[in-house]
Amino acid sequence: MLTLSQIERDRLVVVRQVAEGQLTVAEGGRRLGIGKRQMRRQLRSYQALGDESVVHGLRGRPSNRRLAEGVKRTALERARDALYRDFGPTLLSEHLAREGTSVHPSTLRLWMIADGLWEPRRRKVRHRRRRERRAALGELVLMDTSIHPWLEERSSEEIVLIALIDDATSRLYCRFFPRDTGAANRRLLIDYLAVHGRMGAVYADRATHFQVTTGQHRRQQHDLDPALTLIERALNALDIELIGALSPQAKGRVERLFGTLQDRLIKEMRVQGIASMEEANRFLEAEFIPFWNERFTVAPRETLDAHRELPEDVDLLRLFAATEERVIRNDFTFRYRNRFYQIEAHDADGAMPRTRVTIEERLDGTLRFHWRERYLMPTPLFEPSAQAEAPKPVGPRPPRGAAANPRPVGPDHPWRRSPLLVGKRLTSPAPRATPSTPQMAGTP
Repeated sequence: MLTLSQIERDRLVVVRQVAEGQLTVAEGGRRLGIGKRQMRRQLRSYQALGDESVVHGLRGRPSNRRLAEGVKRTALERARDALYRDFGPTLLSEHLAREGTSVHPSTLRLWMIADGLWEPRRRKVRHRRRRERRAALGELVLMDTSIHPWLEERSSEEIVLIALIDDATSRLYCRFFPRDTGAANRRLLIDYLAVHGRMGAVYADRATHFQVTTGQHRRQQHDLDPALTLIERALNALDIELIGALSPQAKGRVERLFGTLQDRLIKEMRVQGIASMEEANRFLEAEFIPFWNERFTVAPRETLDAHRELPEDVDLLRLFAATEERVIRNDFTFRYRNRFYQIEAHDADGAMPRTRVTIEERLDGTLRFHWRERYLMPTPLFEPSAQAEAPKPVGPRPPRGAAANPRPVGPDHPWRRSPLLVGKRLTSPAPRATPSTPQMAGTP
């Protein structure tokens, strides 16, 4: 029984009309999108074979470009391997290509579905308004953190991935850190700025190390300047806009990035046998980030690089340092973290007492002290150990309010004459012995 597709049926109708003289050869070829010579060939084939003439001659025959059975067997054996148990068709085809077995991801996907190794996922369609990419590289950089078991069961070490992705090109810059802290985010920003220069804006969430969200309304009511975080203060000094996302969907490009990395990067590190944060960062820098930037980046609409050079006199460690202030005493000392620091004579200034010195705790672990934009070299003073506390007295606790050493009360004191003050603490003679108390020998 001959089965025709809808396209073949439509084609057969036109061929029949030409054969019956209802249409000319030229008109029939125009409707089918072919020339007059090809239409004549189709007409001769119809007169010889009938309706079967519109069916492609290779239907039912194996393709001349089919892969050998050994390739399919090798690919499916690799897909069943425990090391590649959760590899998708695209990633698995890349690993097979590295080993010399070339299989297109679509072909491998069909093989895996037929063998029960891959289940197609149906995506729920949700209406969202598309946000166009920025026009040039460096206009907008999205920043976020992914907390995930990146090392799987190979290590008990918990690490997080902090990433920066360019909005116009999807260029990636990331690193693993022990925790998602303000210092870790500042460290990554410093490294990015040192390599690429100043971006136009940073798009991040509203975490406390990016923006202060509490107490801002109260400050506004009292006409006070808004409180700034260390990152916000540094970015303002570099003329970089900080944009706070109101939802994860607002920074969807970096969210989708983590969805891809949690699939690809984890499996690549599993194949490499990576089991520590140091090894993971070396793999990122040497192999994965160059591969990503070559494979997944796109060309921007404008070829101009929007990154700006850093000012010549800028010190990134100073800009992103945590700062505190302390009052300088009259003896040119100040106290920081339970230790005194002495400002030496060559740094001293007569206007210093009762003013404040700024302490910078930099990300490289060093401390810097400056007063009125001038750095000082104070000397830490030796702190003697605290003296041992005096031993507590043994015995009953004295009544509340009683003096430590009460003065003796004289015989003519009103307390002695007042019968209402019985029970007050008075100094009185020793009690007399009662008759029932026996006298010891030698007792006067």
